[in-house]
Amino acid sequence: MRKAIIIICGFLLLIIGVGGLFLPVFVYFWVREWTSFLLTLGFPFFPVFYLPFTLGLLVTGGGLIARRQWAWYAVQTFWLFLLCVGVLVLVGFNLLSEVMKPLLGGGIQWRGAGNLMLGLLLIFVPAGGLVFFGYARQLFFTVAKEESPWARWSAGAEEQDYQW
Repeated sequence: MRKAIIIICGFLLLIIGVGGLFLPVFVYFWVREWTSFLLTLGFPFFPVFYLPFTLGLLVTGGGLIARRQWAWYAVQTFWLFLLCVGVLVLVGFNLLSEVMKPLLGGGIQWRGAGNLMLGLLLIFVPAGGLVFFGYARQLFFTVAKEESPWARWSAGAEEQDYQW
C-alpha cells in the first residue's frame, strides 16, 4: 500500500511540475497584456523561484517513482516547506481578516471557513506527509550488508596474480 501511495505522489508531483511549466505559456497566449504587466512587476519571482521550484517538482516526482534516496530527502524538505508556509499563511490570514472586517462584514463565517480550509490544506496535509514518508523511509534506503574488510582478500589470490 505504501509503494502505491509513493508512486501516486510521484505522478502527482510530475503532473504538477509539467502543469507548472506549461501554465505560463498558456496564460501568455490567453491574456497577453496581463501577463506582460505581471512579469514586469514580478521579474525576479519567475526565473529565480518559480522555474527552479517547478523543475524540482519534476525531478522529485521522477525520483519518487524510482524510489531514490535523495527523493525522500527532497519530499521531506518539501513537506517541511509547506508546513512553514502554512503557518505563515494562517497567521497572515488571521491578521488580514481583522483589517478586512469592515469591508466584508460579518467576518466570523468566512474567517472560520478560511481557517479550516487553510489549516487542512497547509497544516494537516504536510504534517501527514511528513509522518507517512517518515514511516516509508525504509523503502527508499537499501541496507548494505556488513562485510569484513578481510573477506575479499586472500594471500592465495594475490599470489596467483603474479607470474613467477
